[in-house]
Amino acid sequence: MKLRRRQKWFLASLILIGTVPIIGTIGFLLLEPTVHTLWEAFYFTIVTIFTVGYGDLYPTTMASQALAVFVVVLGFTALITSLQSIFNHVISMDLREELGLPSRRVRMKNHIILCGYGNVGQRIFEQLKEKGDKFVVVDKDPARVAYLVDNGTQVISGDATDPDTLQRANIDEARAIVLTMHDPTNIMVVIAAKRINPHIYIVSEVEDMRNLEVLRKVGADEIVHCFEMGARVMVSKARRTTLDPVCGAEVIPATAKFSWEYEGKKYYFDSKECLEAFEKSPARFVEMVGLTDTCKIP
Repeated sequence: MKLRRRQKWFLASLILIGTVPIIGTIGFLLLEPTVHTLWEAFYFTIVTIFTVGYGDLYPTTMASQALAVFVVVLGFTALITSLQSIFNHVISMDLREELGLPSRRVRMKNHIILCGYGNVGQRIFEQLKEKGDKFVVVDKDPARVAYLVDNGTQVISGDATDPDTLQRANIDEARAIVLTMHDPTNIMVVIAAKRINPHIYIVSEVEDMRNLEVLRKVGADEIVHCFEMGARVMVSKARRTTLDPVCGAEVIPATAKFSWEYEGKKYYFDSKECLEAFEKSPARFVEMVGLTDTCKIP
């Protein structure tokens, strides 16, 4: 990941702080007749940068005077820039602490915990944000956490397999947790999550279908395989059909016997049982459609 602008400025100022004394030391040793040793040249440079002016040394030639101006301007600029960068960093850290990000426990309730801000996690993040759902992101990558904090997102910095991290995400009062990491990590998070909150609804991505049964046995309520889902959606599009949001079966809208309109969108069903299941909890299945949609985005 590329360095952010503040980091670039800070790095540039550090390079200047290291370069100016070197240039000044060599320059005064060559241009100033009253300077005879390397230490005197270095001493002259530091005194010039900080404009102390003890009176024991001063430039006596036009060349050394020009060098003194150069050293003062660049050295002072480098110092001010460095101090400002450090100050901004400290203020930013203080602000994150005040906001409860990314270390304190979140206070929201009935929210969704999104574990992992990778490729799939970012798509889910966008959809949750678009739908206006309350959610918190859990990620242990410092760069991702910093990016989310800077963009005003509720985020917990930590390992999702650690119960303390899940507690800080307030898993006890969350309505669902979505896992988008590698299979071994997802399995460990499911176990940890169910131990803390046995009733938490868990949606997990699976990379290897051989791990599907493992995820189901340890407590995952819904398991999404992006490659399989993507293939099914592409075949459905090619056949000009739609997928039943409950069982995933292909349905031809023109001839479908069962349908239901929810929040302005019409859904089609393969059987009466699927329709009845949807009627009991439409928000749950619509949410699942939204999550699996992340697999369809290139």
